[in-house]
Amino acid sequence: MSAAAERAHETVARLKLGTWESVESAAILVAASPEHPASRQLLAAAEGAAGRLKAGSWESVRALAWLAKARAQLG
Repeated sequence: MSAAAERAHETVARLKLGTWESVESAAILVAASPEHPASRQLLAAAEGAAGRLKAGSWESVRALAWLAKARAQLG
């Protein structure tokens, strides 16, 4: 795994998932590093946050698409 991916995982662990931007960022990180031990937990947290947010914007569509891609990559 790259140093950038590791640093991103360390950073996201300190942040709150509460916006579509944060959900999208978490999903992109999971898709970029599915082998990281924290990826499954991060994906579950992002999916939970997405379930609490109101869909209906392009940001929500993009975040949900990244979640689907990340879920597919993790299997």
